[in-house]
Amino acid sequence: MADKVSFTDFGAKKKVRKVKRGGPKKATVNAEELLDEVLTAKKIASKAIEESSSNLVTLPFIEFSALQETPCNPGKWNAVEITLSNTGTGAARTITLSFDNLKTRGQTIIDNLNPGDDKAIVIEMRPDNIDRSVSRMDIYYHSIEGDTFTITRRDYFPNDYEAANIFESEIPPGEDEKSSLYQHQEVMKGDFHIICGNCGVRAPATFRICGKCGSRLQKRIDRQGDWGSNLKNPSAVQDQREILIKKLHKLGELKDKGMLSDDEFTV
Repeated sequence: MADKVSFTDFGAKKKVRKVKRGGPKKATVNAEELLDEVLTAKKIASKAIEESSSNLVTLPFIEFSALQETPCNPGKWNAVEITLSNTGTGAARTITLSFDNLKTRGQTIIDNLNPGDDKAIVIEMRPDNIDRSVSRMDIYYHSIEGDTFTITRRDYFPNDYEAANIFESEIPPGEDEKSSLYQHQEVMKGDFHIICGNCGVRAPATFRICGKCGSRLQKRIDRQGDWGSNLKNPSAVQDQREILIKKLHKLGELKDKGMLSDDEFTV
């Protein structure tokens, strides 16, 4: 009888493959390459910080003091030293001093005042009224972006002040705070500008289409909200600059009324 033959066993010995496993490789650190990577990362971080700082809102904030050395008599010129300080974060442009019921001579316009700078000017004032009355001083200045700011102060003229600061408050001592003369009236409500969320351009609040990128800033008020172009979300966002300006105006009013000290008031 013939031997049984297996079709899978060819009589050859099985080969065993030996796999060599190497140990952990020692890390080779190149000090020069590592230093270059650190310096590159530092440059990228510094550039990112500079770009983020440039996008911050910068606004000027003018504070002043007016010193009168001798009594101010009617019909006579009296020298007053006015010191202006910019305690804000942006440059102040075209600072203008205006007076009501007072004649003045001397420098009343300052072209530019950078943050942290002071400027002292001497002007002469002459009240023509014989009777003592309230005179007004207004200071107007602008930011680089075109925002306008106003400071209003009042005091009595003629007066008998000697080596004293004048125009310290919007409401002179003894006057009625609730008088219509000292009440602020809001002429316009709402925002003046909006920001395009797509390209970052400032545009008037009445614009519906961005002039730079063409995106739709806001929906049409004469069209239903669920029809046509109003179905898409607009790209306009509120201007943070105007929000900050409103807060500064409110803080300034609180400081004028004595409800906020100099230490509590910070730009």
